[in-house]
Amino acid sequence: MASAAMRSTLGVLLGLFALGLLVLIRLPRVGGGALLSIALLAVFAAVVRGILPGDGRLFDMTTLPASGLYALRLLTVYVYSRLFYATTRVSEIGDWMTAAIRMFRRLFRGKKRGLRKEAGILEDPGMLFSLVLRFLPQIFDTYQRIKEAGEVRGIRLSRRNIRRTFLMLEQLIVGSMVQAWRTAVAMEARGYSPQRSLRLREFEVRDWALLAISAALFFF
Repeated sequence: MASAAMRSTLGVLLGLFALGLLVLIRLPRVGGGALLSIALLAVFAAVVRGILPGDGRLFDMTTLPASGLYALRLLTVYVYSRLFYATTRVSEIGDWMTAAIRMFRRLFRGKKRGLRKEAGILEDPGMLFSLVLRFLPQIFDTYQRIKEAGEVRGIRLSRRNIRRTFLMLEQLIVGSMVQAWRTAVAMEARGYSPQRSLRLREFEVRDWALLAISAALFFF
C-alpha cells in the first residue's frame, strides 16, 4: 500500500487515503492522535516544499498543488503504516520473520552437511527483532533516569567536563547490561530455545484480500 501510494494517480491515492483513514479512526486510542499527526504533517510538507523555490523568493504559491499532492502521498503512507502497527503485534511480526528464514534455509540448505552446531539466538531472527524493539525504549528510559538523577545532584552534561560525561555513559552501559541480563534470565527460566515452536496466526479472508489489493497496486 505504501509503495502504491507513492506512485499512484490522484484518484487512486484519494481512495486509498480515505479507506485507510476510515479504518484508522475507528480503532480505539488511535483516531485522535492520528488526525493531529496527519494535520501537522500536511502543513509541514506543503510549507517546506514551497519555501526557497530556488529563484530568490521566500515562498512560491505555485508550488502548493504539487506540495499538496506530495503531502497526500506521505499521509497515505503514514496512515497505512500506523494501521499496520496498530493491528499487528510485535511478536507476530517476529514469528513470521523466523518462519520465513527457516523456510528459506530448508530450501537452500547445501547437500554437504557438516557437524551440526548448537542452535543460537541467530537462528531466531524474529526474537532478535523483538528484543531490539524492547531494548531501545528501555535504553532511552535508563538514560533519562540517569540524567535526571545527575541533575538533582548538581551534575550536568557538558562538553567541557568529559569526565562526568564518561561517568554517566558508564552508568548507562552498566544499566543496559543489567537489563539485558535480566531479560536473558527470564527467557531461560521460561525454557526459551532458538528452535521454539511458532504459533503463526492464520490469515483471514480480509488479510488475503488486502494482500491481493496491495500486490495489484504494486505491479499495476
